[in-house]
Amino acid sequence: AIRANLPYDPIKSFDPIGIAGRIALILLANSDVPVQTVKQFVDYVKASPGKYSYGSFGTGTTSQFAGESILHAAGLKMTHVPYKGSAPAMTDLMGGQIPFSIDTVSAAIPQLKSGKIKAIALTTAKRSVLLPDVPTMAESGYADIDIDAWLMLAAPKGLPADVKAKLEKALAATIADPDTRAKLLGQGLEPAYSNAAAASELINRELPVMRAVAARASI
Repeated sequence: AIRANLPYDPIKSFDPIGIAGRIALILLANSDVPVQTVKQFVDYVKASPGKYSYGSFGTGTTSQFAGESILHAAGLKMTHVPYKGSAPAMTDLMGGQIPFSIDTVSAAIPQLKSGKIKAIALTTAKRSVLLPDVPTMAESGYADIDIDAWLMLAAPKGLPADVKAKLEKALAATIADPDTRAKLLGQGLEPAYSNAAAASELINRELPVMRAVAARASI
């Protein structure tokens, strides 16, 4: 969505086999920021346009795309602060160097338990099984916000049909295994199998949306 000179085409160069799991993203705040809900967040930021910042785990990452989508949907102006990964962004959020950030649920859960940060809302359409009490942006009136990170198994284009079918079946069986599901949840990844056709449809649906976000926000 943001690089014109990739050595591959995200649609034409691969044969998707299936989605293994998804990771929800979450809008977070430092514990001292007087914001608890999405409405309070929007009102707080709108009261001082351009004053506040939000951190992401890198320029062009899913967290920045989620952040810019929220800003556009709510009509907000904030400064994006890109970090080299989740750990330094989380450190600065806990320390109060930035008031807000967008991170993965898996990165947020340990720090939420510490009480140094708080959850405002998920950027996914549905609530996370890992944080069932945290509302979504959609629930708060922003129905178009539905961004997460997903893990896909794919192969080079031209994979023989019988091999693709075998791998697709094996992936489905693996994700259905209770022990595997428990281990994935333990890593903050929600098991969510989708077959090859659904995986292809996901790429085709999301890519133009992400390109629009990138163009609008000059990512």
